[in-house]
Order: sequence, then C-alpha cells, then structure tokens
Amino acid sequence: MDTDQLDLTRHFQEMSDEELIRRCGSDTLTEIAQSIAIKELTSRGLQLPEPVNTAHESAKEEYEGDFETVARFLNPTDAHLLRACLDAAGVPAVVADANLVQTNSLWAIAIGGARVLVRASRVAEAKEIIEAFGRDDLALPDDGDPHREVE
Repeated sequence: MDTDQLDLTRHFQEMSDEELIRRCGSDTLTEIAQSIAIKELTSRGLQLPEPVNTAHESAKEEYEGDFETVARFLNPTDAHLLRACLDAAGVPAVVADANLVQTNSLWAIAIGGARVLVRASRVAEAKEIIEAFGRDDLALPDDGDPHREVE
C-alpha cells in the first residue's frame, strides 16, 4: 500500500460515523478512496448508504460520439458567438484553437482558424442551427426591445 492510500485510510479512520456515511454515499470520491471508505465503514459495522458509487456509475452517461468540427472562424470571437448560440439551442459545443489564433493571428490561416466542435450524434442538429445563424434568424433586434419580432 503506498503512502497516498495510507493517508486516505487514516483520514477515513478519523471521520465520525455520520461524516463517513455521507462521504461514502456522495459522488465525489475516486474509486480508490471509495473502496477505502467502504472498508472503514464495514469495519465499524455500519450500513452502506444507498446508492454507493463503487465504480463511478456517473460515468455511465450515454456516449454521443467523438467531437467533430462543424465550423471554422479566423476570428475567435465569432467562434465563441456560434458556440453560445449552439449551447442556447441545447447543443453542447466547444471552441478549439481560439487561444492559438488570438495569440498569433498569422498562424490562423495555417491551422484553419478557431474551430467549433460538437459531438458526432449532434452534428445534424448543429448544422441546422448554424444555417439559421448564417441567415440571421437568431439575431436580436437593434432597437433594444428583445421581445419584438425580427422582421
């Protein structure tokens, strides 16, 4: 057992029963910490809380595919605006290479600009939103009244 595991063992041994039960039932412990905490809990004769996260059950989220590039911009601000529109429409997106493009604008063309990425399963949905963004369907009116219809 290495020193980190020994430290964790001592840490859990020093906890009160209530705190140990709370920490075992939380979703915040690593697999190693969870197993050490459960050993301490059972050594005290305490019941395991429900649900006990023994193998990072939160990581069982549905896999939506790898990230794919859906748009490129020479101006990183435009990439961030599109990402915000995608996020607002419920399509999680990220911007890649924006810092590099902003730091050295001469490299922007060489690396293809700042990229907007979405998961593979959401590409079709993202492209529809990008088309609406390009047609200015998502634009707000200029008069300052956000509730007025855009003509």
